[in-house]
Amino acid sequence: MITLKDVAKEAGVSTATVSRVINNKGLISSQTVELVYQAVEKLGYEPNVLARNLRMKETSTILILVPNITNPYYAHIISGISDTTRKLGFSSFICNTNGERQQEKEILNMLAKRRADGAILLATELGAEWLRKYSEKYPIVQCSEYDPNIDIPHVTIDNYKAAREVVKYLISLGHRRIGMISSENKYLSTQLRLKGYKDELIAAGVNPLDDYVYYASQDYTFQSGKKGAQVLLSQENRPTALFCISDILAQGAITGANEMGFHVPGDVAVIGFDDVEQTTIYRPNITTVAQPCYEIGQRSAELLYQHIRQMQEGSFDASLQTKAVILPHRLIVRDSSCKRDDFLDLSVCY
Repeated sequence: MITLKDVAKEAGVSTATVSRVINNKGLISSQTVELVYQAVEKLGYEPNVLARNLRMKETSTILILVPNITNPYYAHIISGISDTTRKLGFSSFICNTNGERQQEKEILNMLAKRRADGAILLATELGAEWLRKYSEKYPIVQCSEYDPNIDIPHVTIDNYKAAREVVKYLISLGHRRIGMISSENKYLSTQLRLKGYKDELIAAGVNPLDDYVYYASQDYTFQSGKKGAQVLLSQENRPTALFCISDILAQGAITGANEMGFHVPGDVAVIGFDDVEQTTIYRPNITTVAQPCYEIGQRSAELLYQHIRQMQEGSFDASLQTKAVILPHRLIVRDSSCKRDDFLDLSVCY
């Protein structure tokens, strides 16, 4: 059986150095780390993870709490988390919570039972004070969604700025009657996107109308997006553009508009949010705000790993852990939006 001494001999370093590299402890040069990993791979060395975990009082497992695992938005985030944690020597346990707080509490109780070392929450709602008792004892990171009123690290984008960019873009195309398909959920991103939408309209001298905002289902279903478009486009002075806070809602909105006899973007422009893969599968391809989903997951995993190591070393202090990582977004212009000109035949846009 290959031992730690064999790896040390192959790498030309001490057994203590190999141990520090494998357990990610201490300051070690990148060159030495590479030598050790090459030796590990060449010899096929497999550390006794169970013994190490018992010694360090860790499980090498993290929890990923997802409200709806069928939502394609979460797919690349989960991939980013899983790929990163695996490289760091941790396993991921994906938990579908259905957005139910009691399920979230039951899952997080696994931390107290020493069945996991930390957790990443992908859908923290506002009013999440109940999370505080967990974050004071265990490493937790809020990913994508977060409650700004509790001191828990989070990784996200600037949703307010992104929403303003969308509306500004639509206004630049000549649209003034801009509707929005929002949601009745309790996520901060939903509130920020709605606020950004209204503030940019006001900045352009356009009065935001309550009749132009439709609140879709909490989990952004295709059918609620479809219904939202049909409600908004049934008005006599209907919107000429729809800003949807998710791509799934945007897909539903396009279908709803088409079923009413409207063409996208000739009669109504539609913009989504997230840039999931489906945005380019069907025609028209959807103009959307692209979130760096994989990187959001990656950075969340790295942040959680730092906190887990700090707790292991006895330097974890929940009151000092607040950290916000804001990643860049991009507005990607595709077929579902075009220039609005009442004096031209808009059918040329599609």
